[in-house]
Amino acid sequence: MAPDLKYVESVSRTIAEYAKSPKIVVEKSTVPVKAAQSIKQILKEAQAHNKDQYFQVLSNPEFLSEGTAMTDLANPDRVLIGGENSEDGHKALAQLVAIYENWVPRERIITTNTCNL
Repeated sequence: MAPDLKYVESVSRTIAEYAKSPKIVVEKSTVPVKAAQSIKQILKEAQAHNKDQYFQVLSNPEFLSEGTAMTDLANPDRVLIGGENSEDGHKALAQLVAIYENWVPRERIITTNTCNL
């Protein structure tokens, strides 16, 4: 049975509707792995109709356990970030890595392209 991504797709359309400038969209949840591709497709479609819009979609899955979510977020054993394998994708990855580096040691931050997730 295919996962139901209707809410993820709805939020993607809302982002596309209201975004007035380039954005990095981070899919951070426990949604299925291919959700980033669905988000990216919707945003690219919007981009085709509005040249002021430009989106980079990053996938940042959660590895949180029930009852220890706040501790897990504050002190993760790893952070996985996937992005597009392009110059802009690498720039977007670097921006999210820089945010995490405020509390997560760099060696615990793993980057990859979304094709590998």
